[in-house]
Amino acid sequence: MAPRVSSEFSSKAAALQRWLLQQALLATPAGRVASHFVDSLVDMGVPLWRASLLTSTLHPQVEGIGLTWTRDGQRLRQEYQHGSFERVPSLSPVYDAVVAAQGRPSADGTPMQGDITPMTRYRLERGEGAANYAILDEFRRAGATDYLCFAIPFAIDGNVHAGDAGAVITVLVDRAGGFTEKEVTVITDLIPALGAALRPGVDLAAIRSVLDTYLGRDVGRRVLDGAIRRGSVEAISAAIVVGDLRGFTALADEVPRERLVSMLDDYLDCLVSPVEESGGEVLKFLGDGLLATFAFDNSEPGPICAAALTAATEALRRIDVLNRSRSADGQPVMTLDLALHAGEVLYGNVGSARRLDFTIIGPAVNESARLEALCATLDVPLVASRRFVDLLGTAAKFRSLGPRVLRGVRTPVEVFTLVSGNVDAGARNV
Repeated sequence: MAPRVSSEFSSKAAALQRWLLQQALLATPAGRVASHFVDSLVDMGVPLWRASLLTSTLHPQVEGIGLTWTRDGQRLRQEYQHGSFERVPSLSPVYDAVVAAQGRPSADGTPMQGDITPMTRYRLERGEGAANYAILDEFRRAGATDYLCFAIPFAIDGNVHAGDAGAVITVLVDRAGGFTEKEVTVITDLIPALGAALRPGVDLAAIRSVLDTYLGRDVGRRVLDGAIRRGSVEAISAAIVVGDLRGFTALADEVPRERLVSMLDDYLDCLVSPVEESGGEVLKFLGDGLLATFAFDNSEPGPICAAALTAATEALRRIDVLNRSRSADGQPVMTLDLALHAGEVLYGNVGSARRLDFTIIGPAVNESARLEALCATLDVPLVASRRFVDLLGTAAKFRSLGPRVLRGVRTPVEVFTLVSGNVDAGARNV
């Protein structure tokens, strides 16, 4: 009877290995891969008590993602901020496993030989590791009998280097005697396939994060879908928002650069967040300003222009709050100039053969920039074109500042600003 059980165990392990390698081709998300891996071990008869996966990521706010599975039904997902790994207590089995794995590159630069996914084992029922690691003592007291930890590097160029991305998986049982040697051997043999299945999904998530962070959600999606040929553009109609922080240039000569960068980030966040929350797309930063669009697509332009106006007024409100706080602390402040326009633009790839920019171009873009420059001249925080106001359909919110000549534009453009009460006039004078 025992040989048949062993044969079934081996057959299920082989099936799991094939499944893992298939997921590598599919770039299946890491959470689904890890969950199936753990469930499959249980189906194979391994009495798992607890399992966890910690994987690195590439994200502006998040350094790593942790997934925890327990027999009693717990499924926990945690995000770890940047610097979390450095703050992990040095007396951590996971920390020590990662450090040990990253300290094993070949001395001569040739590809490493042998096992690159080392295992650390602590037989908890014998007391192993409990004196050195509080977490293992906690597991032992809760009933765990055996602990396996595998460090999985996501290396490049055939070598493992300190600081490489990667993953760590831990599995525990509470059966007397712990894991059988057969189980340890099979799990160890499965770990490289698990790492191979995890990495494409982790890498794809990182690529999407980078593209969204530097290009924006819509542009990032288009680039990842293959829209990278030079000259590949389309005509779209959109509301256009141009914002600029007035006073930044003067402060750049007075404020220490560390504080200057932090201050600029705080102010730009006041502008970017409302745009994204209202459905807009930030196409690029222009030094201390930005260019954003609210594409009409197949929708009525009125509600889209209303969303752009909501983003603009919310940005002014947040800048006002920030300025009041900074003024109370005796810190320098800046004001925000905004222009709202609408029109047809060319949206797509522009640039040289090897360096492209996914952006918008056209007369409407140039006019938006010229409109923004009028804010300082007219001493108002926001200006809007006749085109934008007409499409918005709620002219009562605006008052006309008369026709204005825009540099490079033949015909004078009637310019509007918000009537008193639609924007905090105090934002100008904090």
